[in-house]
Amino acid sequence: MSVAAGTPAAAAETEYRIPALSDFSGPFADVTKHLVSRDAVVKWWSDTEGKKLGIKLSVKSYDTRYDGTVVASMWPGILADLKPIIGLGLGGADLAALQQRLPKDKVPVVYSTPGYGFGWLPNQWVFNPRATYVHEWSAALVWYAGQSPQRRPLRVAFMSTQSSPAFVDFVNGITKYIKTVLEPKGVATVVATEWVEIQPVDVSSQMKKIIDAKADIIVGTATTAMSAAALRAEQLHGVNIPTLAAPWHTIWPLAQAMKSYAPWEGHMVATGIVSIAEKDSRAHQFYQVLAKGYGLPAEWNPLSLLGVSQGLLAVRAVEHAARKVGADKLTGEAVYEALSTGTFTEDELMGVLPTLHFTKEAPFPLRGGKVQVETVKNGKYQLATPGWLPIPADIVKW
Repeated sequence: MSVAAGTPAAAAETEYRIPALSDFSGPFADVTKHLVSRDAVVKWWSDTEGKKLGIKLSVKSYDTRYDGTVVASMWPGILADLKPIIGLGLGGADLAALQQRLPKDKVPVVYSTPGYGFGWLPNQWVFNPRATYVHEWSAALVWYAGQSPQRRPLRVAFMSTQSSPAFVDFVNGITKYIKTVLEPKGVATVVATEWVEIQPVDVSSQMKKIIDAKADIIVGTATTAMSAAALRAEQLHGVNIPTLAAPWHTIWPLAQAMKSYAPWEGHMVATGIVSIAEKDSRAHQFYQVLAKGYGLPAEWNPLSLLGVSQGLLAVRAVEHAARKVGADKLTGEAVYEALSTGTFTEDELMGVLPTLHFTKEAPFPLRGGKVQVETVKNGKYQLATPGWLPIPADIVKW
């Protein structure tokens, strides 16, 4: 919704309110508390580029409990209350609930995470700044397989949950890529797939099956509860099989709780945004601006950086649209056009993301994607790769 500001000095300023779908009481509550960083980006932009354009953006958060049914019931009220020109999403649960209705609602929603295979469709109104988890984790798997001194296919196991479509999606997608592309080349093979609860207490029996399958790596422990349960099960069985997930799923948040990275020695995460190990970077300099002026903690982390990347894409989309149609004429359709056909440079994105090229073919960039792999070595959280890895170009829809 836009309203003219009430004071003469600010008469030219137009305000737009942005809904932020959050989780304060569900399985990703530990993640959402760090996503205030996206709010900080919006405030920073309003104070800088927004002020020049005559635009003020403000954020209103909604607790969805990462439950698609809650999202579906709340969304009509959000539309009526805010009349938004753009929204900030959380993850697969709300994406699945909103994806089909957003074209009718004329509200683009930006996410921070990689995308999903079920969202790989043309003319979508949901946008991810990165390709899918399948793209990012497959890039990491190809790299890891190449590091192995053993001249045999990498033996891949999955541990995931069927509680949300997003978790099933990446298992299906990576399984297809391995079976159709990597296995024929002798690069990797799937040896086990184990389904668990989204917040499991004990996965020791499933871990025993993975051990018996002689897995070299476990992919998909995509909640902190699942990652913690997997680590406990490995310790119970006296093994250390590396896991691969995203930075906000596993090593960093759990190491903070444990007060040590040591239990995660050799485990890995793949990220399509700049690594927190890269402190000599423009991205880190920008984060310090947010920390000093907009209330963020002095030390960045994978979760706060996730919110920063989301906020940056959202405000730059608004900025691109405003330059085209005018600050007081912004609509969801105008922002959608800016997103779906736009190029957002690494410079605009403050070095947090590489340059992004969007088309209406998919709701995420299909070319030029890159990832970094992080790990724990000698008890220290660090880059496993010397820099960015290209995402394989031979991944097709699943």
